[in-house]
Amino acid sequence: MERVKTVPNLLTFIRILLLPFIVLFTVKGYFKISLVLFLLSSITDFLDGYIARKSRSVTNLGILLDPIADKLLTSSTLISLAYVKLCDPYSVITIVGREEAVTGMRAIAASRGIVIPASKGGKLKTVLIMSSIVLLLSGFKVLGELLLIISTFVALYTGIVYFVNFFKVIKENGK
Repeated sequence: MERVKTVPNLLTFIRILLLPFIVLFTVKGYFKISLVLFLLSSITDFLDGYIARKSRSVTNLGILLDPIADKLLTSSTLISLAYVKLCDPYSVITIVGREEAVTGMRAIAASRGIVIPASKGGKLKTVLIMSSIVLLLSGFKVLGELLLIISTFVALYTGIVYFVNFFKVIKENGK
C-alpha cells in the first residue's frame, strides 16, 4: 500500500486550505493580503513537486491531487478577480471551462486505471496563470490582463493536447 501522508501531499492540502481565505480577501478588496496568501500557495505548488521528486515520495494521490489543487487555486482566484472587475471575465470563463473539462477527463481516465500526469505545457499554463494573478493582485491590471489572455491561448492548446493524448491511450489500450 502506498504512503499517503507525505510532506508533498501535506503541502498540497495546505494550498487547498488557503483557498477560501484568498477568495474572501480578494472579494473584500484586501488585495495585498490575497497576494501574500496566493504567493504562499504558489510556493507550496513548487515545493510539493520538488520535494516529491527529490525524496522519491511521488504518490498516485499526489499525481491526482496536485493538478486539482492547482486548478482550484487558479480558478477560485480568477473568478474572484473577475467578480471585483480586475480582469476579463471571458478569459476566466475559458480557463475555468478548460480546467473543468481536463479534470473530468482525468477522472474518467483514473476510473479506467489510467493516470494522466501534468504535462510541461500544462505546467507552463499554470505558471502563466499564476503570474497573471500575481500581477493583477499587485495592481498591474493591463500587464496582468495581457498575460491572462496569453494564458488563455496556452490553456486552450494544452487542453486540446490532453484530450488528443487521452483518446489515443484509450484507443491503444482498448479501455
